[in-house]
Amino acid sequence: MSLVDLATAPVAARRRRPFWRAATILWSLGAVLVLLVLALNVIDGGYVRRDIEQLQAGEAWRTGGWLSQVVLRVVSLLPGTQLQQWALSLTVVVISGFAFGVLYDRLRANGWFRIGAFIALVALMLHAGGLYTVTASSRAIPLYIAFAALIPAIRSLEDVGDVQSAIGLGLLLPLLLLASPIAALLIVPFAIATALADRDARTDPRAFVAMLLVAVLPTLIVAIGIVGFIMQARMDVAAALLPYVGTYANLHFDPAALASGLEALAVFAPVLLVPLLYCFWPDLPERRHVFSALAVIALPLYLVFARATLTTTMTAIVPPIALLVAFLSWLAVVRLPFQLRLLSLLLLLLAAAASWTYTGLWDDPAWKAALFNAVPSGIGNLTLRPGV
Repeated sequence: MSLVDLATAPVAARRRRPFWRAATILWSLGAVLVLLVLALNVIDGGYVRRDIEQLQAGEAWRTGGWLSQVVLRVVSLLPGTQLQQWALSLTVVVISGFAFGVLYDRLRANGWFRIGAFIALVALMLHAGGLYTVTASSRAIPLYIAFAALIPAIRSLEDVGDVQSAIGLGLLLPLLLLASPIAALLIVPFAIATALADRDARTDPRAFVAMLLVAVLPTLIVAIGIVGFIMQARMDVAAALLPYVGTYANLHFDPAALASGLEALAVFAPVLLVPLLYCFWPDLPERRHVFSALAVIALPLYLVFARATLTTTMTAIVPPIALLVAFLSWLAVVRLPFQLRLLSLLLLLLAAAASWTYTGLWDDPAWKAALFNAVPSGIGNLTLRPGV
């Protein structure tokens, strides 16, 4: 070891930021408490969560991805609607609170001031779509988790491009299979792109096949394992596979759904402007990573087009929330100049305000009535508890 290494080693050690710092823990606990109060307030207001409502309708729990099926299957074993709602809300709140703490830690590590990180997280918490996901309908959360995990993996592959980063991305592709039948279609293009990221694979067919297998094998192993588990549990394999088959059974094109989806994406998540500007912004504080920035926009856009062409129960708010989640995951791994950070905050605040005012694109009056303890006229299907 040289004298320079000996001199700089203690400095590098001091610069390492421990993950479980006091700020991370406080943000996680604070987010859990706030979201839990809001979720319990909605339940106490007489609102039945959409996922619980679909579960009570019969076999509606089979219409989502395998991860949602497992969670709702476990929840259905609890006695009573109230206990099922509490259990599901608590699970979602804890996951969301942990994500808030991690995001705050990563924003600070990438040069964000405390006030900027605070405003970004508060704007996300105030977004109507985000609150709705936590307190009313959480079936899209596995999809959001998959998108949030893919963005850093894509950036790592783009930055390094070695076999280890390709394996890392390949290990995350099963999340797409577990999250949603719609997201499962992305596995093949992601696997091909992972193989082409290797320099040797672009020139040698044998290396391409090897890298393709590296990307695809984890998904195949997970799929075989799930089918084997279903058969071992003597469950109906056809019923478990039905959502993945039925989604692509009736291909169509709905221009109205496409137009409304694109409009909702622009209104409820205008932060898509920041990754686009990042691709052309001069004098970045780091090497430019274009593919991971464009993936932030491409993944939600795929959901908009899929919603217009495939058979799905996806609501109009899902693609904008997916964009916000992917964008915040991108912020956790990118160093932006001050101007783009400021623009990100302004657009996050604008998105939060638009999510409450543009009710023509997406709305749930019954949920808002329970959230604010107010019953507007004209809502006939809202069942309130006695005395509320």
